[in-house]
Amino acid sequence: MSLISIDKLSKSVNEKEIIRLANVTMHEGEICAFIGPNGVGKTTLLKCLLGLVFPEQGSIKINNKILSESTRPEILKLIGAVIQFPPSVSDMTISELFDEHYHYMQLKNSESYTGMLELLELNVPLTTKIKKLSLGMKQRLQLAIALSHRPKILILDEPFNGLDFDGIDLMKRILTDLKKEGVCVVITSHSLSELENFVTSVVFMFNGETYEKKPVKDIVRAYSGGLKEYYKVLKMEGENIG
Repeated sequence: MSLISIDKLSKSVNEKEIIRLANVTMHEGEICAFIGPNGVGKTTLLKCLLGLVFPEQGSIKINNKILSESTRPEILKLIGAVIQFPPSVSDMTISELFDEHYHYMQLKNSESYTGMLELLELNVPLTTKIKKLSLGMKQRLQLAIALSHRPKILILDEPFNGLDFDGIDLMKRILTDLKKEGVCVVITSHSLSELENFVTSVVFMFNGETYEKKPVKDIVRAYSGGLKEYYKVLKMEGENIG
């Protein structure tokens, strides 16, 4: 079943078009990675999916419903997101951040806070302030909060940043389990080697172009160098086009 449908989406930042007529569909039980150099619009695309910004052209459907200002509150209840913490939350405690999230999602407070922290192996008191956490600990906390309302869609912007080997391995195992449960995972990352062995599909972005989504198994079969080789080929093509 299709959970995300991006149709002819174009978005400009500072009067520069960085996403041009993007068309991507993502389904239940899929882990789709958006890959490309810095500044090509990966994070902007995720912000569009979250309704943090809206495109100048095109549309996004989430669970067959058009994303708009009016539908955004309802749609966001289907989505969990891991993006950079805003500075405004630095003085909040872990418990306060969970409380705020549960209030927005209209969920009852429960002991699940501790359970989610245990799942992410984040062994810190709920009274700990966000500013006291390392980058890796913040990544784990964000994933714990993102999963706390059991979303159908999980959106992750560079989730491996700040994680050590054990943290990366844990996150990959959790995401693989979510895929088996039918969750659609959308991820950006610069680490192609980390992506290759657990994502199911990839979308490359260069010079405003969003290339056709490809199954990772097909890329690995066609290119002996896997995602890295395919990335170099498409990057060269994109530079020639640009």
